[in-house]
Amino acid sequence: MDSFWEKVEHYNTKLIPYALVVLLFVIVFELFVHTENHLVEIFIKILDYFVVAVFVIDLTFLAIKAKSVKFFFQNYWLDLIAVFPFVMFFNALNTFYRAAVATERIAVSQAVLHETVEVGKEIEVLAKGEGKIAKVSRIAARGIRAVTKSRFFEKLQAKHEHIRKKPEKKQKRNERRTTRKRKVKKSRKK
Repeated sequence: MDSFWEKVEHYNTKLIPYALVVLLFVIVFELFVHTENHLVEIFIKILDYFVVAVFVIDLTFLAIKAKSVKFFFQNYWLDLIAVFPFVMFFNALNTFYRAAVATERIAVSQAVLHETVEVGKEIEVLAKGEGKIAKVSRIAARGIRAVTKSRFFEKLQAKHEHIRKKPEKKQKRNERRTTRKRKVKKSRKK
């Protein structure tokens, strides 16, 4: 190994105890102190990134000195977990999920807009007097699709959902009554 990298490893090794103290401070601060000051939050993040950088550099040198990949993963798996950027990983997952939800909303909005434009075209044709029963049925079908794809329909459907279902208590009570009636009928037959 080059003398420069040996010096980097040497100084990094000396930084590890200080990094552990800083890490302890960051953990205690994030657990027990709640601040609204963004400068303090940025300072804590910088300290956290400093600690992670020290550990990553140490892990890199451990990987270089390891006998094999198998030996490295068997002996330093806990160090790998310690430096894995879980926050960035979960932030990326959250961003991906939000993008998927936004894409779905755009697709639904686009479908509603498309159906609305089609209905408008058909109404224009009917207004000119060229309409027939088939065209009216197409307009009605597209109108129904436009309504069912809209958010209004979902809210209306959710609002009236409870009317269609019997509450579970009433349903269980009715089942018990029918069971009792059957038992009474059987006992009368005997």
